[in-house]
Amino acid sequence: MAPELVVDPDVPPPARLSGYLLHTPRRELSGALFAAATLALAVIGLRDFPLITEAVSDRLLLGAVTLALPPLLVATLAANLAWAWDGRYPLRYGLQTGATGALIMLFCTLAGGEWWFSTMGGLAFGVGATGGLWYLTLRTHGSAPGWVALSLAMVAPLASLWGLFGDNSEHWLNVGLVSLVTFTAASYGFLFFVDTPYQRAVGISGMRHMAAFIEFYSTGDGRRLTRALREICQTVRVESGWASLRRDGEPLAFLAIPGLHPGPLGELGGSNLPSKIDPELPGLGFALHGATTNDQNPLRAEDVNRIGNAMAETAADAAHGGGGRPAASAGTVPDAHALGLGEDLLLFAEPDDSDDIHPALGSILEGSATRGDGERLLVDLHNQEGWGRPPLPAGTAEGSALAEAMGAAADGCRAAPIGELRAGVARLPGEDLEHGIGPGGLRVLALETGGATSALLLWDANGFAPGMNAALREGLADSVDTLLLATTDNHYVNIRPGGHNPLSGADFILPAAQAALAEALADLAPAESAMGRVTVDGVEILGQGMQDRISAAANAVVQVARFSWLPLYGSAAMFCMLLSPYL
Repeated sequence: MAPELVVDPDVPPPARLSGYLLHTPRRELSGALFAAATLALAVIGLRDFPLITEAVSDRLLLGAVTLALPPLLVATLAANLAWAWDGRYPLRYGLQTGATGALIMLFCTLAGGEWWFSTMGGLAFGVGATGGLWYLTLRTHGSAPGWVALSLAMVAPLASLWGLFGDNSEHWLNVGLVSLVTFTAASYGFLFFVDTPYQRAVGISGMRHMAAFIEFYSTGDGRRLTRALREICQTVRVESGWASLRRDGEPLAFLAIPGLHPGPLGELGGSNLPSKIDPELPGLGFALHGATTNDQNPLRAEDVNRIGNAMAETAADAAHGGGGRPAASAGTVPDAHALGLGEDLLLFAEPDDSDDIHPALGSILEGSATRGDGERLLVDLHNQEGWGRPPLPAGTAEGSALAEAMGAAADGCRAAPIGELRAGVARLPGEDLEHGIGPGGLRVLALETGGATSALLLWDANGFAPGMNAALREGLADSVDTLLLATTDNHYVNIRPGGHNPLSGADFILPAAQAALAEALADLAPAESAMGRVTVDGVEILGQGMQDRISAAANAVVQVARFSWLPLYGSAAMFCMLLSPYL
């Protein structure tokens, strides 16, 4: 039986917060839900209204004028005014808020008749309570300034209260007004409580980040979230590594190891990095994961393009030579592998369940292979089966064991003589989010030298689901002498609810991998290689320690929200009920 997924219980990645979100239905469905909810409210909630006959048509007419039109007006106003504060509040947000408000009003009406003074009191109470709902959604979804959100939040409940009770129901009008003020104040207090820990930890309002994140999650538009993150970003100089393989003078494969991390989510920043960098690379591109963490998430896609272009330009002028050394391996969890391309070495690290390798440890691992001449580049295979675990740092027992294993693997590789290098590639394109595969699909590089074969299988994915490593190795190990299984760590696949979406489904993945590996082995032919590094200035990244600060703050917000909403809104409801006899 496969082991369970290992997740950091203390500070999970921010992407995990998507598990708390639900996609708002599209406008047509939201409109239908709003119509159904207001219809039920008019038919059931207005049946005891004193100013109309018992005819259903009268209730429908009154409900349309007093309960349906005001929310529609607010939804339309918010959708068309949102651009003024550089936000988005699609009409479906307002329709969904209106539908939720109608259900709240219906519940309060029925509860009022059953447990309170009357159905009219319950209706007035429910209408007023929707003001707090409007204020909450306008602040968190549209990022409207406080005074704008407050003004718009008042429109629908005030119009409904005046239309229903403005003529001769002064008592219930007062109940509704008190409910409106009380619940709006409760929503203000709730947002204050949940925003405070985030603002103190990160240095910027959590409401802005929340609204921008919801906008990105719901619409795919990450421009506002990028602008918000750029306020706390760092501008750095990024060093990246590359390895180029040619056949007959033509590009065959290009291994890019950017000093960036392919996150945080969806298409935002460095997410989908393999697809963003691929057009810049000659031959079949392999966007490999280096010693980077979420702190190295870039905020601008153009920085990814610049790095890819710099690698390609440097490789075009580099002298390519023939020959290679067979791969050598050392260690057992963690594992290390070294592969020789001429005098250069490609170093492959396989930590245990750590997610990512800290850059400081990456430098140590490259430094452990100092014997001999040539370049040394580190690749994190990122085939772990955990998620949300901290990056593997230097100075730990596992980090020291990995460094020792890497040194042994490098020495083993350099001990072999340089022989003819043969290379072949294969590609299986296609996105399959159901199995955790991004747009890059599967790419295979097969190498042969000194009579030994090795193969690098790179899935455009974010780690392996439990049991995948064993299943893939069992099905592929007999094909080559050294098998390297890797993922790009592409956070594009994490856009699904819950955040993590690893490579899964061995029954589906294995046959395709076997076919692609066989194709790459059949493609083997003499090749030449070159390796090098490039440095690009002015790259905007999330910054040192910011991932942890955002994660801790976001999770603090979730905890505060979970335990504060009931006391706040419960106290508001109790206050209104106790005060209503005196109004």
